[in-house]
Parts: sequence; C-alpha cells; structure tokens
Amino acid sequence: MEFAMSAQQAPNVRYVLPITVSYYAAHSNISSQMWRNKGLEIVQGQRKSIDSSILDASNLLASLPQEKHSDVAVVFEIKRFPIHGRVTLGGEDLPRNTPLFTQEEVSQGRLEYLHDDSVAAYDSFAFRARLKSEGRDLASPAESVILEEIFHISIKRRGSDPPELVTTDMLLEVLQGSRTFLTQKHLNTQDEDSAPDEVLFKVITAPRNGYIFNYITSESISEFTQEMINRVEVAFQSDGTLANGFVEFTVSDGEHETEPYTLHIGVLARTLLLDQVPEIKVQQGDDHTLVTEEMLMAYTGGPVEEDILYKITSTPKYAAVMVDRQPTSAFTQKQIKEGRVSVRFVKSTSPRDSVSFTARSRAANVSSVLNITVQPLAKIAQDPLLPQGSLVQLDRKLLDATLLANKTRASPTFTVIQQPRGARVVKSRGPDAGQPMQTFTQKDLDEGRIAIEILNNASGSKPGANQDEARFLLKAHGVPPAECVFSFHTSSYNPSAVYPATLLRIPDNARVYRPRGDSFTTASPGSSTNGKPHISRRGNFWSVFIPILVVLLLLLLAGVLAYYLIRKNKTGKHNVQTAASKPKNGEVATAETFRKTDPANNIPMSNVDSKGADPELLQHCRTTKPTLKKNQYWV
Repeated sequence: MEFAMSAQQAPNVRYVLPITVSYYAAHSNISSQMWRNKGLEIVQGQRKSIDSSILDASNLLASLPQEKHSDVAVVFEIKRFPIHGRVTLGGEDLPRNTPLFTQEEVSQGRLEYLHDDSVAAYDSFAFRARLKSEGRDLASPAESVILEEIFHISIKRRGSDPPELVTTDMLLEVLQGSRTFLTQKHLNTQDEDSAPDEVLFKVITAPRNGYIFNYITSESISEFTQEMINRVEVAFQSDGTLANGFVEFTVSDGEHETEPYTLHIGVLARTLLLDQVPEIKVQQGDDHTLVTEEMLMAYTGGPVEEDILYKITSTPKYAAVMVDRQPTSAFTQKQIKEGRVSVRFVKSTSPRDSVSFTARSRAANVSSVLNITVQPLAKIAQDPLLPQGSLVQLDRKLLDATLLANKTRASPTFTVIQQPRGARVVKSRGPDAGQPMQTFTQKDLDEGRIAIEILNNASGSKPGANQDEARFLLKAHGVPPAECVFSFHTSSYNPSAVYPATLLRIPDNARVYRPRGDSFTTASPGSSTNGKPHISRRGNFWSVFIPILVVLLLLLLAGVLAYYLIRKNKTGKHNVQTAASKPKNGEVATAETFRKTDPANNIPMSNVDSKGADPELLQHCRTTKPTLKKNQYWV
C-alpha cells in the first residue's frame, strides 16, 4: 500500500507499506486464527444461540479455489464439553461420541448453549475446526489446516440489573372499533440478566377507549410478559369511539421495578366526512380565488382532527389548483385553513372546469369532484316581471357589464347561447329592427340598439306569471368567458302596473294609453313584491299636480324678487351714524339715535373756485344743494 503523509508547513512524504498475505501467518492482534471467535455472554440459567457473528471459521476455505468451495464443508469437533451447561444442536444435546457440527449449521442459528443455573461465572468448551470433503475426510492432517481453540462463555448472575425499556415509539394506533397487536415496536425491554418470560408488565392505569386482552384466550388482562409481546399474544381492542387514550404500566424482573411508563393510544377514524360547495366561483377578471373551509372541508368528527391530504387524481384542462400561488397536485386541510390554497383559470377558452380528487386521512379516504366556474363581472336584474306582447329595451337596468368593460378597457361581447322560450333578443333600431340578434356588445346596450321581444300568449304559458330565461356568454379580452343567466317572469300586460324596464312597444289592445315619445316610461320596481307589478291608482293625479306646484313656486319666487328690487330702488342709500352707546339688555333706548352737533363746529358751505382745480375732481362736486329724500338726514 502506497500512501502520502503531509502537514501544513512540511512537504509531502510518500511511504510504501508491504503486505504479505499468507494463511500460515499468525494474527498479531488477537489470539484466534479464525474470522470470529468472540465468545458468549449469557445470564444465569438462560439459553442463547451461538451464530456466525461470534463463531466463524470460513477463512479455512481461503486455501481452496472458489470452484471447490461447494464440495468442502467447515467442520467443528468439540474436544472438551462445557462444565456448567450443555451445547445443543437443533434443540438436542450433541452426542458425546460424535460431537460434530458444521459452519452452515452455526450460520443457521441451530447451535445453542444452555446454562445449568449454577452460580458459576465462567464456562467454556474446546473445539477443533477443519475442512472436510463430501463423503470422506481429507487424505491427511498434513494436507489440511486444523485449528484448535477455546470458546469462552461469560455468565452473569440473574437479577443484578433492572430491566430497561428501550422502545422509541410510545404510540399505539388502532382503527376505530377494531383491534391491533402490541409488538416490540411499542413495548420492548432490555435486561441482560432476565429472560423475556421473567420481564413482567403491570398495568396501573387501564385505557378508557378500549381494553388490553390476551389474543390466545380472548380474556382481558392487566399483566403480561415480554415473551408474550415477542410472540404477538397481546392486543388492544377499541371501543368504537374516536377518543384517544393511554395506558400506564411498570416493568419488573422480580427484583427490580421501574417507574411508570405511558403508552399513548391513538384512534384512527374509519370514515371521512366531506363538506363542499357545488362549485367554486372565480370572479371574471380576478387573478385567483382562495379556497376556504366553507368551500371544501374534510374531517373525521373526532376530538382531535387529523390533517387531511387532498390528492388531485385528474388534471384540470383550463384551471389550476395552487398552493402559495404555485400549481400543485396535492394540498392539505391545514393549508386551506391557512389561506394558502387557491384556484385560477389559466386558459381563457372555457367558462367552467372540474377537478377530481381523493381526500385521505390516516385510515379512511373519500373521492369527489370540485367544480370551478367563472362568475360574470356584470349586473343582471333579478327576476323582473315583463308584460307579454311588448318590446322591452335591453339596457343597463336589465343587463350591464360596465365593470368588466372598465377592467379590460374594451367593450365586452354578449353571445346568445340559449334564447328564451317565450321571447327573443332582437335589434331595436335601424332598417333591420326586429331581427333576432345572436351577438351584441355593451356599447350596443348603452346606445339602446338591443331589445327583448316578449311574445304574446306563448305556447305552454300558464295563467299568471311564467318563468323564462335567456343565457349569454360574456366575453372580454384577456379574461375567461362567463355564462350569464337572465331570468325573468312574464304575464299579461297590466296598464296600471309599474314595470322595471323601458317598454318600447305595448300590446295592440293597450294602445289607448298615451305614450311619451316613442316609448312608454315605467317606474322603478322598488315597490313591487314577489315579482308582481305595483298598481298605482294616483299616478295620473301626481303627474298633473306636480307640474302645477312647480309653476306656482316659481311665480311666488319671482314675486318676492320683484318686491325686493322695487323696495331697494325707492329707499336708496344713506349714511347713518349710530349712537355712541347701546342700551343695556332689557332697557328701552330713550335718547336719540343721532348725535347732535355743536353749531359752533358747523362748517359753512362755500363756493369753490374752479380756477386751478383738478378737472377730474370738479366733475364729482355739486354746485347746488341736494334735496333730501325720504328717510334721509344730514349728519
């Protein structure tokens, strides 16, 4: 073997280690010349297997070619038997006259040592190992290798160490109403000086959601051994409820007893309940829609809910299910609760899609289909009552996609996919007025080009209001299409009714009523009840009284304004100097409201010489004494 040795601050040094391989070379580290001769550790009075992990002389075959290994066996011959125990092969003692066994029997675990329960702490047996051809021994010992060694046995006294629970999984899961076995996965002890049938489990707190029983006798038990656990003879029976439980127990080997341990018992629901809406609606133009627990929820009904896994079994064609806005093929109920699951349409070619899935709990599952549809971004009148035999304006009061137009910055298109049974969508203006329409835009609705013609006495109609509907496919640029359903009722025309739409034409037998322009004006359906028209008996009175009242108010206002203007012209302007002091609150002023002037302080009026005066100033001066008007005073 060539190798290099290096250090951080030293050059690499290369070495060559020669290795000589020879069967005859003695091992320098251990006393045995076999591959394995590790000896045995056993508890007083117990039986233990001697296998190839502690006794193996297969290295004797190394002196033969590989093709001859099948014709030769490694044979052990006991030269001295153990003193404090017996060596058995297949459950029977080795005969004293031919105490032989092979390496193959050792590898199969058929060789065992049984201690006689004495107080001795050590035992051993001597043996010879050699090769033997099938049917005969080798020609002479000089032509083969014979190894003579001693197999050491260490005996440990019983009860010197307490048992130790080495189980890592302290949870027993059982299906609701069924039984399950307790295995070494749930209860397993390690006690070097006690046999499995001597390690005893004592139940100190029994479970409340079932009972522990012996599977062989079917009797309820409160004590069992590690040997019974190893043989799968201890089981737990669930009482059918979903309540979780536990069992407390101690472990004893007859001399030592451990502190109490707890084994939890979890019950898995047998059935899974699923609550879901008929469909999840994605608003037209929205990027995505969250899936909430009100839309989709699977649960077991137990006190502690399991986290349900949803596995998508069929990939949708036009939509996608996402977790954290990333497409996924599986999601959990916890993610739905946290608001991380959503759906969106990835293709703008269909108004609906569906997703098949399977919801799974620990022990149950349920399959279903989740329907996803596009909800139109439009305002649609809810079941308006329209008169038979009339032509109704199809405008924003009945059908309005203005919000979608504002969002897409384009005029949405309506395509008729189902005409009503007792009506038809027609063009209301132009040379081809009255012709059926299959496609129109929101702009056509706003400009009053579209109407719906309600047929008179439609076939199959019943007395009273009849239900009918029209279906449209609403399309816009960059968003998936959506199906609009315009539902309405029809009944015979009632001249006294207030209809929630604009009537462009009324039935021929109702022409006695005076139209306004080329259409019949109707009021809002706010006063209608259950889709029936509201009959207004005072409609004609108010239509006459309100205009007269408005005219009278205008005349009154004009009279008041004229009086004010006349009064102002008669009065004119004057400058009044108020009194120096005001009367106190509640007192009557007895003094004059004008301040008297001292005659000595009067400034006599005199003529002003116009020579040298400013011309602009002279035009504002009076040359004559003005005449006082009514309510004017010199101050």
